[in-house]
Amino acid sequence: MTAAPKPALAEDGIQELPLTHARPQLTALIEDARERDTITALTVRGRRRICLVTPEFVEEARRLMGKQSD
Repeated sequence: MTAAPKPALAEDGIQELPLTHARPQLTALIEDARERDTITALTVRGRRRICLVTPEFVEEARRLMGKQSD
């Protein structure tokens, strides 16, 4: 069995991982976000589709954009 590829760090400091490789690593990626404030962009055909971030990150981003939490 081949080990799943590790996320690659992009120039902007966000790690990227193809969605097909992220599925078996999802628990570890979530723990990276929670424990190390790591942002992981999941990609499809090399394009970022979604990012894994903490709820606190989202709340702070919304606050900085002047939006209320729902």
